[in-house]
Amino acid sequence: MFTLQSVLAASLLASSAVAHFTLDYPPTRGFDDDKEPQFCGGFNSVGTRQPFPLSAAAPVWIDSHHTLASVATFVSTKAAPSNFSDFVNITNFFQVKDGKYCWDVDFESLGLGLTNGSEVTVQVQYNGGDGNLYQCTDLVLLSDYTVPANQTCATDASVTAVNVSATVAPPAPAASTSAASASGASASASASASASGKPTSGDLVSKPVSVAAAAVGVLALGWVAL
Repeated sequence: MFTLQSVLAASLLASSAVAHFTLDYPPTRGFDDDKEPQFCGGFNSVGTRQPFPLSAAAPVWIDSHHTLASVATFVSTKAAPSNFSDFVNITNFFQVKDGKYCWDVDFESLGLGLTNGSEVTVQVQYNGGDGNLYQCTDLVLLSDYTVPANQTCATDASVTAVNVSATVAPPAPAASTSAASASGASASASASASASGKPTSGDLVSKPVSVAAAAVGVLALGWVAL
């Protein structure tokens, strides 16, 4: 028999298990799950700069803890970037599932005037349906640096995964079923937006299901079983 306490405990455990992502390579400045919605994941000071290749495609690795999420990469050439406007986008948004993913970045090809010894900060934006999350890493670009063999990227997620236009916002949490009554109006608005060339929610291949919504469903089952 379900109890309210056991259902709540299960829902909280499920929420904490999918509440974040980690930036594994290059190493993140720092990680705090509660601060990830903040600029650079809540770690605003430049950390130790990690060596990273200047002129060859080299990987960024993350561990995704959502069943579906959109990801994009940004870079700043400022010595101590302090807000989002200090960064420029260097990849389109692309989608990943749960697990470890990598994609390559070739800094010399970005047209930012980077040379041997240039210092940059990379910020990864991740959205699994419950808001944007961020992680930063600080790098020094070296023309003679080679990525360790165990960090190379065999499958570039930004190429093989489903790409989402950079003009489309990361996926929002799934809508409540109570919105079904407004489906006619939504369809009309979507058709109008499509005709004007603006992105619509249908442009996203799929939307992640909110953990909160799942928890509500489990709670309902718990009350019935009581």
